[in-house]
Amino acid sequence: MIANNSKIEYHSLLFSFYIVLALMVCSLIFNELTESNIIEVDAGSYVISAIIGLVTIYISRLKEKPKDENHPLGFAGYVPVLNLIRSFMVILICIKAIGESLGSIFNGPEPTAHGIMFLYALVTLFFNLVAYIVINSRGKKIGSALLKTDALDWKTDIFFNLSIVLAVAFSYCLQFTAYKAYADYVDPVFCIIFSIAMAYYPIVLFSENVKLLSVSSIDKELQAKIIQAFTEKITHIDKYAPVFTVLQVGGVLWVNIELFVHEDDEPIALDYMVIRTKGEEILNEITPDNKISFLFNRVK
Repeated sequence: MIANNSKIEYHSLLFSFYIVLALMVCSLIFNELTESNIIEVDAGSYVISAIIGLVTIYISRLKEKPKDENHPLGFAGYVPVLNLIRSFMVILICIKAIGESLGSIFNGPEPTAHGIMFLYALVTLFFNLVAYIVINSRGKKIGSALLKTDALDWKTDIFFNLSIVLAVAFSYCLQFTAYKAYADYVDPVFCIIFSIAMAYYPIVLFSENVKLLSVSSIDKELQAKIIQAFTEKITHIDKYAPVFTVLQVGGVLWVNIELFVHEDDEPIALDYMVIRTKGEEILNEITPDNKISFLFNRVK
């Protein structure tokens, strides 16, 4: 089941990457046809998305590798690192868009090419909708953190495309009113408004992943759930007076169990294997990204 989910995730990320490449080419072509602030920012975001997409595919394969001496917790911790980078890049794009748009307002905006912008918005909106529907559906199906983040990016792009449609329509309508002198200012003004809106979710995601990358205790409710599951499903663990330490390390759920072994106890090799095997099964029901370790104390 896990192998199948990994395969679905990998092919979904490939699909997302191909869509990004198509959008990148499309946006770069349209950017040469117009001086629009919005299309220029959109083109830059797709170039960055293509680069990040390659890294995402690599990490998707890397996180399935078994742990080794240099990575005792495995490679799943790379996922929050990638999410951190992706959200940070989106935030930078938004800041850049706001700065350039303010410059356009103060220096005087370029004439708006309504037809080109409207065509661009419709083409990119179609690709973004298809990508979001596919990625979001598969992400929910297999519970993938990578696909969840990818779907969020596509959702953000959809809102950004809708902002272009609104900007073009509003600017076009202004040409037939007494305020036609302001028609060309719509592009940079809308770019500022929707850049601020677009940055909201990446900022939240950035904050969440900063927390995941720190070593911290998990919430008490989940810790109690883990301890209860261990004591109920592994009945003979009680005789070793277990002490549990539950942490989040780089996005990985890490459970350390300290066992107190009396000197006159029989060899506990068999008990240890049972505790470890059943313990891994319990943790896999909670999250696939987990590690379990043991500390043995000899007592008289």
